[in-house]
Amino acid sequence: MKQKKILNRKAPIQLNPIIHNFLFLKINTMKRTALTGVSLLAIMFTMAQNLTKVKDAINAKKYAEAKTQLEEFINNPKYQKNTELFYLKGKLYGDIVADPNAEKSYPDAFQLAMDNFKKTAEMDKSKFVMYTTLEGTQQIFNLYAIPYNKGVKSLETKEYDKALTEFQQADMAGRFIFGQGLGLTALDTTLIFYTGFSALLGGKEDLAAQYFTKLANINVGEKGFEDVYKNLMIYHFNKNNLAEFEKVRQQGLKLYPKEEYFTYDEVVFINDIKDEADKLKRIEAKVAKDPKNMEAISILTEILFDKLINADSLYPKEEDYKAAESKVVGLYEQMAALSPEDGLIPFNTGLIYINKGFKINNNISDVNDKIRKFNDAQKPDKAGKIPPPPKELTTLREDLRAKQQVAFDQGLPYLLKAQPLIEKKSGAGRGELQNYKKLLDILIEIYSSKRQAAKLPADKAKYEAEEAKWNKEYDRINNAGK
Repeated sequence: MKQKKILNRKAPIQLNPIIHNFLFLKINTMKRTALTGVSLLAIMFTMAQNLTKVKDAINAKKYAEAKTQLEEFINNPKYQKNTELFYLKGKLYGDIVADPNAEKSYPDAFQLAMDNFKKTAEMDKSKFVMYTTLEGTQQIFNLYAIPYNKGVKSLETKEYDKALTEFQQADMAGRFIFGQGLGLTALDTTLIFYTGFSALLGGKEDLAAQYFTKLANINVGEKGFEDVYKNLMIYHFNKNNLAEFEKVRQQGLKLYPKEEYFTYDEVVFINDIKDEADKLKRIEAKVAKDPKNMEAISILTEILFDKLINADSLYPKEEDYKAAESKVVGLYEQMAALSPEDGLIPFNTGLIYINKGFKINNNISDVNDKIRKFNDAQKPDKAGKIPPPPKELTTLREDLRAKQQVAFDQGLPYLLKAQPLIEKKSGAGRGELQNYKKLLDILIEIYSSKRQAAKLPADKAKYEAEEAKWNKEYDRINNAGK
């Protein structure tokens, strides 16, 4: 049997230096990796313990303690990529938002909660989903529900700016919640509606229009949302965006066919314009475009009539006043042609002149006062006669009286034309009866003035008869109403 040859191993084996170094490095690397793994596990264990403490502090409403612990972690460069820290910070401030007492000490709680939830989702969407699954979404939904409910209360108490901020916060949170697939809808129509109205009532018309337009763009048509289209109509009309005004009107009419508002003529909206100069400009343009639009002519006439009442300040020059007066009379005659049965139209036309005549009374009284003072200061001459008042005063008084009679003569034909028309309707109601009494009062006063100013006996007798006639008619209508 052949024996195996045994090698003599007394001498050490000489390894290749390269192989030796490789084995040395490999062994040491394995040692360090093992040590690092042990260290990392220790760190993770320590951190998990600390995060448990943070969670316990949040649950116990020890907000300051939880905040301090979180900030220590987040400010440490080692942990700034740890998404759970930011999620917990969002959760902390989400709880504070829902705690009325704590929120007073943390006025930025809403924004801090939103910022940290958003940052978590941006850093790692899958982990954000995991946290919401494990931890729940209560604190995230707090950011939607709490400001929403606050906004409703602020709106009820007419704190419109506060309500606007609160609804905007709810909208911000709602869009985030929907974007993360946690619930709600892409557009909360009621919330947007409330936000728009808060802006509108707070005087922010442009911002309100942006919110209402969001709703109009999706053709919201539920009951109660018709105000969206009404307010957009007003907004575009005031901005003179007539194409948009008409577009919204038609949209509202289609969605709410029984709503009369969407059938209104643009004259109604012109009449609601607050800026008087713009209102006058727009109504004049409307009358020029539509000369048979009775309502438009009526509004324009009323505006210009009111200006005539304040003529002393608006028309300092006589020629300016006469031009304005002529324009108003022309408009009234235009209205009378369109509605000949309406006695108030000639009545109001006559009042333009009659009011001018009555205003002259004040000037005549001023001159009479000056004449009286002059007479009181005079002493009789040797013949016992008092010197006559200055010629310029008596001449001025006669001129004023003459102008007054001219004004009355200009107005009388219109009043006499109005009389049978208004009398015919005097039994229709209290308002119509009062109009007729007012007309009779004016006729009596005019003829009384003309009687007193008459210089010829025949004229005096004529005016006296007219005065008696209208007094008798006044008594008749007055006794009939008793």
